[in-house]
Amino acid sequence: MKDINDILYSEKWELVLAEIKNDRNLIHKLDKVDIATNRYYYQLNKNQKGEYGQPLGKLPDLIKLIDFCKANGMVGETIPQATAFQQFDQIEHLLSSGHNIDEEDFGETTGLLVAAALNDINLVQFFINNGAFVSYFNQDNYEAIDLTISDEIIELLAAHGGRTKEQRQQDYYEYCDAREKLNILREINLSFMKAAEKGDIIKMEEALKKSSMDFMTLNFAYSINGWTALHYAAKNNDKKTFDFLVSKGIDTTKKNIDGLTAKELAKSLGHNEI
Repeated sequence: MKDINDILYSEKWELVLAEIKNDRNLIHKLDKVDIATNRYYYQLNKNQKGEYGQPLGKLPDLIKLIDFCKANGMVGETIPQATAFQQFDQIEHLLSSGHNIDEEDFGETTGLLVAAALNDINLVQFFINNGAFVSYFNQDNYEAIDLTISDEIIELLAAHGGRTKEQRQQDYYEYCDAREKLNILREINLSFMKAAEKGDIIKMEEALKKSSMDFMTLNFAYSINGWTALHYAAKNNDKKTFDFLVSKGIDTTKKNIDGLTAKELAKSLGHNEI
């Protein structure tokens, strides 16, 4: 007789079922990882989620095989496997035996991902109730919310922090845009400070006009010494620049790391005109 798993790997589920009906001892020789994996990916194909290729067999035949094997003692050995077989009792047993609710199997896949793919609202709720990480994503960057076609499950996962791949991509674009704007602002702030050090009022005005947050640029301070543009005007005894900055509304109370305001710095240096 041909090895049962050779038939299994060819995804001829109806032939596997026929063989084990003749000899139920073969159930214990079945590759449960392969069965669970196929149950998951067949369902993703039916849901039209992801790009995993066309299955060789038929989903109804696979489900018949799983149901027969379950009725005759087959259980999932990991939480994702037990979820693929929709075995609540086995999942609970595995958890009580020390398995993690976010245990991975067949391609960085957790039970919650499998439950969502199977469109099983009760299993999804079970995982959420037991602290599963809703925002966990697999090797293909899919979260549970990406894999289901159930509006009820999508709503449930979204209520617990789930975000679709499209939403996460948009978040990333917005993050990159914000980082770019911050980098631009940083360069403007530095050009403003360099102009202040030189007493170049024209370049300071240009920097303030370019800044998307001119108040922050005006009050920018170096982290290394806490100096603002006003401190440099005070150090240089540059009354014109000092008065220009004050007229723009710079915070005259800001202190450097030595605890001195710009006016206090000027006084300490004997610049009494400031």
